[in-house]
Amino acid sequence: MSTSVSPKVGVIFKSYEPMSSMQKYAAQTEASNMMGGFWIAEAYHWFRQYGLESRGCFATLAAVALATKKIPVGLGITSPYIRHPTVQASEAAAIDELSNGRFIMGIGVGKVGIEYLEYDIDVMKPVHVHSESMDIMRKVFSGEAFSYKGNLYESSMPAYDRAGDGLRTDIPIYVGATGPFMQRLSGRESDGMLTAGLTSPAFLKYAIDNMNKGAEKAGRNLPADFPVGGVILCACSKDGAKAKDATRSYTGTYVVNKIRNIKNDVILAGSGLPDSAWDPFREAIAAGTQDNVTHLVTDEMMRAFTVISGTPEECLEITQELVDAGLNLPLLEVVGATEKDNLETIKLMGEHVVPNLKPQIVEG
Repeated sequence: MSTSVSPKVGVIFKSYEPMSSMQKYAAQTEASNMMGGFWIAEAYHWFRQYGLESRGCFATLAAVALATKKIPVGLGITSPYIRHPTVQASEAAAIDELSNGRFIMGIGVGKVGIEYLEYDIDVMKPVHVHSESMDIMRKVFSGEAFSYKGNLYESSMPAYDRAGDGLRTDIPIYVGATGPFMQRLSGRESDGMLTAGLTSPAFLKYAIDNMNKGAEKAGRNLPADFPVGGVILCACSKDGAKAKDATRSYTGTYVVNKIRNIKNDVILAGSGLPDSAWDPFREAIAAGTQDNVTHLVTDEMMRAFTVISGTPEECLEITQELVDAGLNLPLLEVVGATEKDNLETIKLMGEHVVPNLKPQIVEG
């Protein structure tokens, strides 16, 4: 028996864009009928080395919520290492109230953002940190009195009638999952899984297999349309070469990040390219020139990673490939050179790609 799952396409920006631009991008996403919603990924001061200034992700989400009326507003992601779960929950509850129940909470390690913090990640292991964070946040959202003592976190709260105030008591929580243990956690405990930037059909299969193993172990029966999202670099233009050039430097940054911080060879191997293809990037890291690798990124590499860039026709082909592989929530990380370019990408994707996507057929 097969099930048809229609994809929901969204747009995501890191929180280093100007607030005024974010509101324009969000409004265009809604006008383009992208029902996957508008998402923010928390940016860190690390991005200053690229001449970019981070803004607070929750303040940015508030601006986005005010610029939209119907599409989901998502956080994909913030790190539970940065804020105590009760603080994360209160911030999430505020955005959910401001957006009239449209908010989706997303948490993930965010290694480039926490490497400067005094955490021993070998002690505060990601799976346990995320599991306990979700437990506490859900207890806060419920409004029920609770006293929680985990291995890493403690918290207690009196009851509050959130439902009586017209507030949601079950805000969804998605988990950003790069490695197998986090992917299994997504299947066991989350409301949706978000895969890493730089993906491919092969990596999606790997991630979804792990997600399903986690669900099976927990006795969960995930529906065919259980959200599987992924951050996919995107630039769309009638000038295909211009679009490809727009995504090239960002692809290089992602490759460097995966080699340095993620340590998951499946991501790179999933491209189908030989491991030797990444040797020039490794050499650049060793030489300290990892911020200057754009020239190493070929069109072949971007296509192998299903980076969505090119003409509308090319972007439709690539997006469909991801949908067919199981990505039912493609989140387009739009990376044009200017605000005008970004608005054009959102508009073209909404006009020429999203309406023409075919549903994914899930066998089961």
